[in-house]
Amino acid sequence: MTYREFMVLLLVCLIWGLHFIVMKLTVGYTADPLFYAALRMTLVAIIMLPWLKWHGKLMKPILGAGLGYGALNYAFMFPALKYTTASTAAVMIELYVPFSIILSMIIFKDKIGRFKILGITLALLGVIIISFAKPDEAAGPYYLFGVLLMIGAALSEAVGAVLVKFVRSVGPLQLLSWFAVIGSLVLWPLTIFLESEQLKAFQPNNRLNFIFALAYSSLLVSIVAHGSYYWLLQRLPIYVVSTAGLMTTVIAVIASVLILNENLSPQLLFGGLIVLSGVGLILIRNNSTVEK
Repeated sequence: MTYREFMVLLLVCLIWGLHFIVMKLTVGYTADPLFYAALRMTLVAIIMLPWLKWHGKLMKPILGAGLGYGALNYAFMFPALKYTTASTAAVMIELYVPFSIILSMIIFKDKIGRFKILGITLALLGVIIISFAKPDEAAGPYYLFGVLLMIGAALSEAVGAVLVKFVRSVGPLQLLSWFAVIGSLVLWPLTIFLESEQLKAFQPNNRLNFIFALAYSSLLVSIVAHGSYYWLLQRLPIYVVSTAGLMTTVIAVIASVLILNENLSPQLLFGGLIVLSGVGLILIRNNSTVEK
């Protein structure tokens, strides 16, 4: 990895990690979560419109992946940040790694060794510990509900990741354009039927904060970070780039403590370390498999 590639990877992790802080501040104080997610995906869809192309027989897995990546993932994640802490959410989303392994085993009949089984077991054990962790004031009384929503987000992302394997011949920007369109088509009905007074986000006391959050999510996260991530995937081995998830989580947890003053209870800290250890073990085994 060159110095330039490392700096790009670090930039991606910083953008993704700080996004948990931006989401928490926005859905907690400024805007309804589904409205925020729907508007974000609509802006991305408009920006990515030049890359939107029909792909014939591949559209079925593309639409399925878009439902996981661009719709359900955000339909679970954004509301989750309203009920749980940013640090908890950042750890819980890492479940998409063991979920992806399990789905690959079911769908593609992939074989998993004892180390991956141990990694999956550790990750799930860590989630159980986090679920029973005593939430601080930043989480509120519906902490467990937020944890369950984040599990749904991780599972949705894993489904999208597995379905993407069926469309490897389609460019990442074309996929991103479809994911944004599908996300918009799903999220707008959800916010219309499940939320009310969405336009309060544009009130004078909220307007600047909401516009900043929307620009951060749409431009920096969806365009800059994802585009850079795809650029890295084209230049580096997957097992190197996959470490971005762990780096992102660490940055998000540190930022949640420094910026949001979140309290890391012993249970949350212990459970988070177990989850990350399990995910790290899975990634290490993927690393050694690729090198062989």
